[in-house]
Amino acid sequence: MAFSLFGIIAVVLEFLRPLLPLIIALLAADIVITGWLWASKRRSWQRGRHAALWLGGLVAALAFFLAPWLTSASFSDFSGVLDWGSVLAGSITAGLLAALLSWPLTTLAFGKRSGA
Repeated sequence: MAFSLFGIIAVVLEFLRPLLPLIIALLAADIVITGWLWASKRRSWQRGRHAALWLGGLVAALAFFLAPWLTSASFSDFSGVLDWGSVLAGSITAGLLAALLSWPLTTLAFGKRSGA
């Protein structure tokens, strides 16, 4: 079976289409919060980073175990390095994306105020 880049993008977009309004709203809110935090310089990004990394790790672990279920498969269906590598790479990507997108929110929630 031959795969093309546009075919893979089309399948991913078809899978994410019901969630697209939510994803766009989350990205817009994330950009606004990030701009506000950079402009105010009153919060410590350090404490927010730790919480975001924990959240990203949790999302990566959940994605690893839920990815076969999303495709109506099971771990017994995996037959080689390509299958395991795909699930592992996808779950790491989901975890990194969750950590990056949650960093401004966790900074807002957990970051110490560094002044008036």
